[in-house]
Amino acid sequence: MGTVSRPPGKAMYVAPRPDWDWLRIEQRKLYTQSEEQIDYVFRKLWGSVTDARNLRMALARVAGNRGRRTAGVDGITVGHVSKRAEAFIAELRAELRSGAYRPSPVRRVLIPKIGAPGKFRPLGIPTVKDRVVQAALKSILEPIFEADFFPVSYGFRPGKSVHGALEHLRVLLRPRPVKQDPGLRLPYQWVVEGDIKGCFDNISHHGLMNRVRRRISDPKVNRLVVAFLKAGVLAEGTFLRSDSGTPQGGILSPLLANIALSVIEERYEQHVRQRRVAPTGRGDVPLERRAFLARACDRRHGRTIVFPLRYADDFLLLVGVAPGPGQDERAKQAAQEEMAAVAALLKQELGLELSATKTLVTPVTQPFAFLGHHICVRDSRGYKRTACVTLIPKERSHRLRERIKRLCRRNRTSHSLHDLLRDLNWLLRGWSSFYRHAWGAKRVFGSLDYYAWWCVFRWLRKKHQHVSMKALKALYPPAKESGTRAGQWHHQGVTLFVTARTRVGPYRLAWARPPLYAIRHGEPGA
Repeated sequence: MGTVSRPPGKAMYVAPRPDWDWLRIEQRKLYTQSEEQIDYVFRKLWGSVTDARNLRMALARVAGNRGRRTAGVDGITVGHVSKRAEAFIAELRAELRSGAYRPSPVRRVLIPKIGAPGKFRPLGIPTVKDRVVQAALKSILEPIFEADFFPVSYGFRPGKSVHGALEHLRVLLRPRPVKQDPGLRLPYQWVVEGDIKGCFDNISHHGLMNRVRRRISDPKVNRLVVAFLKAGVLAEGTFLRSDSGTPQGGILSPLLANIALSVIEERYEQHVRQRRVAPTGRGDVPLERRAFLARACDRRHGRTIVFPLRYADDFLLLVGVAPGPGQDERAKQAAQEEMAAVAALLKQELGLELSATKTLVTPVTQPFAFLGHHICVRDSRGYKRTACVTLIPKERSHRLRERIKRLCRRNRTSHSLHDLLRDLNWLLRGWSSFYRHAWGAKRVFGSLDYYAWWCVFRWLRKKHQHVSMKALKALYPPAKESGTRAGQWHHQGVTLFVTARTRVGPYRLAWARPPLYAIRHGEPGA
């Protein structure tokens, strides 16, 4: 827990530019056909999956990942494969085309859960060969299902992020003006905080494959997906069958989880994205606009509005009812009914269960947690009106202080100040980048800078006992580069990162960019 992850660095293998262009054109074709023909079933994908250009691009993707130095059950790393990349691709393609390929069991590693001492998350590490095949498979399947995914799904999708989901939620909960009333009215009154119990480990293979086969009917592709799901786990020398779930750590697992969990958004398609049922009399109105008009119509007629928002297996259901007597009680009852309905849907379709203790029904006027932030609808002095803001939870800043404190322990005094500052900078820079869009981030960053400075000072006093502050500053003179804070710790070209200088501000949904294959104009490489 006292260590931090290093940046990925330079990739060990880079695919040729023509392969990149070919893959983008193929993905563009698949995405366009899937988007324009909602019920089209793709029957011939095996040739694209096993194409040498696709396999080379898959190897380049695996070689550029952070875990490329990690080996699977066979002990082979990406570095070994990159030395003979062309021969490896030719052998793997021949193995796939002949039907001799069989996925190996994943190597299970338990990683500690941050903020939950004594609890671990199982991580499955496939072999390099399996990672390459999964990456090739994902490159072909992802454009097909991206056209079906809803805009309220943000987890593990190209062009989507945590910050986009939080900003979308903030816009949804923003109070709206009412013509008949000089005040503001909340569009949603209650929220269901959904928590799926062991989601990735308990997804039904049968329910997942039923959803995959709605779009993919190529038997070889489907058999390969099932083979990855049934590959099993090797833990401490013992083989464990995998009768359910998608092992965390695989390249294909996030896409399969999104395919399965999109059943939540499909239940509320009328209010999110009307792709299958087009309202009459609205012509060529965009799909999201149709959903907006449907919500407005239902509000006028006093119907209940339920709007989902999901990031991987964390989801929210925003519930709004018509204004009038007993609005709060009616909204609460509707939220409880929707929670029960979604629980039954997940159990029936995917064999998943909602956690009874972590699935909560909360009024939006009370702070609730989502994606590591606190969401709060309150009177804002900055906006001078009621607004929805995202706040940094106190436990998150306390947890960061604990990690800083662990890095500055006495048992690390044998390290140099350069190594300590480098570890602290990776930690502080990543944390401030994640929370830079939260309300009041600048004030929290300033207090963290103060704490980090004194932690380093106390660490130096342990390293150099009976030395005064003046002597320490003479031993470690501050940086003289322009723009560096006076008195900041510095050693061998590394200066302690100042989080208060991180640019803060609200996130804008316009910053999100769709994947290249979803852009309408031009062709990749044209």
